[in-house]
Amino acid sequence: MAPPKPNTSPPKKAVIIHNIAKSGSPPHFILLQNETHRFKLVIMTIPPGGEIGEETHTVDQHLYFVSGTARCITDGSHKDEINPGDHVIIPSGTLHNFINTGPTPLIVSTVYAPAEHKADTVHDSLEQGEKLEEEGKDEPPQWAKE
Repeated sequence: MAPPKPNTSPPKKAVIIHNIAKSGSPPHFILLQNETHRFKLVIMTIPPGGEIGEETHTVDQHLYFVSGTARCITDGSHKDEINPGDHVIIPSGTLHNFINTGPTPLIVSTVYAPAEHKADTVHDSLEQGEKLEEEGKDEPPQWAKE
């Protein structure tokens, strides 16, 4: 899949992503965000024992679990078990983390709206993504901030 071009204006049409399960191989994060949508779709592959990392967002987040099992932890203490086919909605401002509890990679697709990252972002690891955010090198397009 070719990297998307940065968004320069709000979206005008639909985008279809076929067979998302095949897209979940490394790199850790794959970002699909282009001129057609005011959202960010991320496909994550979390290794056994790995985690997304405790975080909050300023937008709602929808997660679909393609394969593997996980523990969802919200507000630091509420825990739920997650299985393939589960869909989880994390409201804006909710502290959350997902930990891979199974023996195989956890493949998750997640949608944020509006986007919170630069349109052509591909992170090879969680650490790389966090570093780029901290350095101010992974900013969303201007229209996503409006």
